[in-house]
Amino acid sequence: MQIVGYILIALGAIDFLLGNFAQINLTGFMGAASSFSPIILIVVGGLLTQVSNKK
Repeated sequence: MQIVGYILIALGAIDFLLGNFAQINLTGFMGAASSFSPIILIVVGGLLTQVSNKK
């Protein structure tokens, strides 16, 4: 579970960097929500890592 969380955090960071500096939209299939996808990915990944740490 923790590994999946870290992968989602990394994907969120990559999506943010590519979207801002390279003008590449990795999550264009999400429509208007793709502008919030880095935030969503990082928050969900952080939650997954925290949940797996408490076990």
